Amino acid sequence: MQVVHATFASGEGKDAVDLLKNLGVEIEDYKLIESETGDLLIINLLYHNVDILIDKLKDRFDFTNNVHRSLIIFTPDTIIPSNKEKTKKEDYRATRETIVTYAKENSEMSSQLVFLAVVAAIIATLGLILDNTPVIVGAMIIAPVFGPIATMAIGIVLGDLKLLVKGIIVELAIMGIAISIGAIFALIIPNVSMTHALQVRMLPTLPDLLVALAAGGAGAYALITHVKSQQLVGVVIAAALIPVMATIGVGISLANVDMIIGAVLLLFGNLFALLLAIIIVFYVKGLKPQWWYESTANKLIKKSLIILTLSVIILTLPLSVITYNQMIKEEPEDVVRKIYREHFGDELESRLFSINVKDKEVDLIIYTPIDTDKHYFQLLANKIKEKLGEDYKVIFEIIPTQRLETPLQSS
Repeated sequence: MQVVHATFASGEGKDAVDLLKNLGVEIEDYKLIESETGDLLIINLLYHNVDILIDKLKDRFDFTNNVHRSLIIFTPDTIIPSNKEKTKKEDYRATRETIVTYAKENSEMSSQLVFLAVVAAIIATLGLILDNTPVIVGAMIIAPVFGPIATMAIGIVLGDLKLLVKGIIVELAIMGIAISIGAIFALIIPNVSMTHALQVRMLPTLPDLLVALAAGGAGAYALITHVKSQQLVGVVIAAALIPVMATIGVGISLANVDMIIGAVLLLFGNLFALLLAIIIVFYVKGLKPQWWYESTANKLIKKSLIILTLSVIILTLPLSVITYNQMIKEEPEDVVRKIYREHFGDELESRLFSINVKDKEVDLIIYTPIDTDKHYFQLLANKIKEKLGEDYKVIFEIIPTQRLETPLQSS
């Protein structure tokens, strides 16, 4: 349930009550307080009625240019309804006005937004360079990336082109800030090299796209059911964006084309997936435009869904290739490790230090006793070729070990 407080000039309250009666609002759901200084109309409504009621009130009364009128909408923290059965049947969601207010607040290029974007980008970049996951998570918490994306989706669903454009501008600004910060810090910090955190974001896979879809759906659901709860989900959405933006900047500074292409692919894949999921959830949950925007909104939704769906499908193609290659890359190493463990581990009395499989070449580093017969290494190489193929070349780097027994000292 939400509560609407509408104030009017003295005597106007009765006209507003007549409007409520025509809309079918039950008498126990509103109360009119009349006075010489003005009328106050308190309306307790279930969520699904609020959008229509507000549209009618705004159409009948000018709340913007009349100092005697105002319209306040808020959600109580605790509700003890008189009709519990009726309340249980309703599908709760925030009002359109609440969602629009959120969008307007999060699509302004304020000094606070710029500051948070800069700080988040700095923290994310340092976390990537240091390969420090907790630091990267810290950047996600403060990154203001969910608001502009939600604003874009809200603008599409409600047919509000101004909101859509404002959301795009702010998101592009955050993107520019994060990429620039990544490039600058990677340039001024000495000895920046490839880390696992950077490598993960330069090799996007299909699971990354699925994470973005799930995060977008969760963020939209949290926003439309309770605006304040979206902050927690926004952390997950920031995980799909702000570190990736910083990775692009680091790639530019290092002149690493593979890093730039991979991170850009991941960034746009996540953006499209997030937008698609948010729009679908908003539409399914019943967020509707005002009637005069309905035609524009329907066209925007159809075009957006088609473009975003096609974009996500197209992006799944290179992501599928990368995912497949990653699986193939890991498989030979597992095969070699299994062969060694099952056939030669005990006989060689050795320790397999590392395996590297690249371009039909298997490099093995093994700690083994100094007098180990070379025959065992030939057998191991033959077994590997049987499993991987005769075109594989097996190279051993042997680190000899020697067992020493310390003599007992006499007292």
